[in-house]
Amino acid sequence: MGISDNHQPQQDKHPGDETLKTKTAIAAGHDIETSSDARVSADAIQRLVDQSAGFNLFVVPDSTRLDGTDTNGATAFVATAKVHRFEVVLQPPTVGGVLSTNIFGEAIGTMDIRWFMIPDSFVAHPDRQPPATRLDPTTSQRFAMQETTFRFGDGRDGFKCFGTGRTFPMMVGNHPRVVVSAIGTVMEGFGRFGNHEGNCTICGDLTSNGFQGNILVRFQDSQSNLRVPGVLSAIQAQSHPDPQVTYFLWAGQKGEEQPGLENHFSFAFDGNVRGMNITTQQKILHLDCAASGDFQTSAFLIGNDVIGTEIGFGRLSVPNASQIGTQLNPTLFEGVAKYTFFDSKGNTVGAVLTSLVEGRRFDMSLPGASAVPALRFGFFGPIIWGSGCFEGVEGIFYGASGSVFNPPPATHTVTHFYMMRLNDPTGKFRVAQAASTEPQPSSSDSTLSRGNGSGDDGSSHGWGPMPGNLSCPISKAGQESAAEGEAEDR
Repeated sequence: MGISDNHQPQQDKHPGDETLKTKTAIAAGHDIETSSDARVSADAIQRLVDQSAGFNLFVVPDSTRLDGTDTNGATAFVATAKVHRFEVVLQPPTVGGVLSTNIFGEAIGTMDIRWFMIPDSFVAHPDRQPPATRLDPTTSQRFAMQETTFRFGDGRDGFKCFGTGRTFPMMVGNHPRVVVSAIGTVMEGFGRFGNHEGNCTICGDLTSNGFQGNILVRFQDSQSNLRVPGVLSAIQAQSHPDPQVTYFLWAGQKGEEQPGLENHFSFAFDGNVRGMNITTQQKILHLDCAASGDFQTSAFLIGNDVIGTEIGFGRLSVPNASQIGTQLNPTLFEGVAKYTFFDSKGNTVGAVLTSLVEGRRFDMSLPGASAVPALRFGFFGPIIWGSGCFEGVEGIFYGASGSVFNPPPATHTVTHFYMMRLNDPTGKFRVAQAASTEPQPSSSDSTLSRGNGSGDDGSSHGWGPMPGNLSCPISKAGQESAAEGEAEDR
């Protein structure tokens, strides 16, 4: 994992000695801030954040019950779907552009949903029945995931989520679709998922049969209950149910930033802080899971090479709101970010500008470092501009992350699981389905991560609307120019 220059080990110390000291302190339950020097603390915190399980799923409707014959005018979606393995592997960018392998695999479980359309001003809650609100497939609207239950393998392992999302009507090829994205937090886990904190971000389509699409999942897994050593069984590739879209997956982490690109505050014209400018390095990421009897996932892999950069701006959405994000009252944030990809020679091959219209942040505690400001969060928003190989693209950007955030100039630790869904009816960005190649880790302790919420009533805006984002068309000139200005003003 990238550690900034001021955290390099002293030459008269053997790195293995410091790593052993840190692991001993964590195992003993000691606070790593008092167990070693600053360099080891930063390195150990990165490992603690990365004691997590991440995996991708693809959902295909099985049966459903709507209050109408199609999505137009529906108020609720009560459905059962099959959950499949889904392997997404970004190929190293080349002068020809950026491609992704999408492998749709065997069924490994089920998903039951009770989702409701909701008014823009509604503050959702698991015990609060939404008022009847009809879906308009031509307008961006909010919806509540009152219950989303996953069961894997023989049904003993799974979890239940609650959350909210938004529709994004758009054309894919010559056909209109109701594309949706949402953030869910895990309210209850059972089997292997018991007593685990986690969240998921979804992106797909609402159809007359319910939801179809991707679910990106991230769990803290300090005791390695979800991750298993070794290699999982090979994915059993099947015909993809939606060949008109292509999904991309990659990781974002802090590294040795270029001068002038370190995290720094962004100030308004009146001199007040309006948010934070944050940069990360982009690398290839591999996630996988399986479930024949019980659920299993492998430690995630992050490749060695930096394949791109992120230059972003983020801010809290509700001024003076509580800084503590809970299950039922998460902290809301929003922002814009530009992701630039380059080939092995450092030449830019493409970039996308994204508008994060909805982000939900949850505080968490890391074993052995309970005092550090640890966070988990999810986010989504439209892609509003592309250049190079991504010129003219449309789609949704989304993700799930773990972080320890300290205001600059202090150390910022983060591992983002980033996803991008592009409308791709011609298959321009898609590699022919074949066995994927996993990225090679730089070492067993860095890029190969092995492991090691209740809340209040949400009286502020925890699961309510994002202020100023009551209407979110997929593209808007004013939004584009404002976001581009933010991303370039670094």
